[in-house]
Amino acid sequence: MASVREIPIQNRSVAGRFYSHKNNRLLDFESQLEKKCYLTLEFDESVVSYEPQPLKIGNYVPDILAIRENEKPLLIEVKYSDEAENPDEKLKRKFDVLSAYCDKNDMEFSVFTEKRINDPYFSNISLIYNYANVNVPQEIQDKILLAVPQEGATIGNVLKTFNNNIQYLSYVYHLIFRNILTINFYSILSLDTIVRKRND
Repeated sequence: MASVREIPIQNRSVAGRFYSHKNNRLLDFESQLEKKCYLTLEFDESVVSYEPQPLKIGNYVPDILAIRENEKPLLIEVKYSDEAENPDEKLKRKFDVLSAYCDKNDMEFSVFTEKRINDPYFSNISLIYNYANVNVPQEIQDKILLAVPQEGATIGNVLKTFNNNIQYLSYVYHLIFRNILTINFYSILSLDTIVRKRND
């Protein structure tokens, strides 16, 4: 799916490009808040793919369309809370049009604001996303999984298995990104964090 409107890259302090591993390509964003929304979608297991500026509905182009597995497609408008909670007449019309469109087309409508960005969750996913491109040889992956018992182990104890070789921390983080190892993203990530093998 291609964007219906090209995002102008004018203010480089807020706009830019984000590499989406779910979409396997660069996506333009208009604000840092939109970039943060992309990142949360990367870690939302229900989201299969998402597209910025996906379609035109009347006179309006919503910010993002997320395609979800076993759930309705989600149309997302990204706004800071001061706008979203006290919309002017123009923005209120846009919200009304997008919401009505979703009701008619078996979709859901949501407004993403900075209030949806909470730590330590967001700090954790930001860190783990930096390790998305780490190459972990299959032999090393197998050894790491053998070092994690069924009940789980701390990251620190996993590293001790490999003589505290710091390179293995990047391998562990990559396996967390790929959801081969799981953690509680809502607790501060540290060497005391428990990692477990994903049970499919």
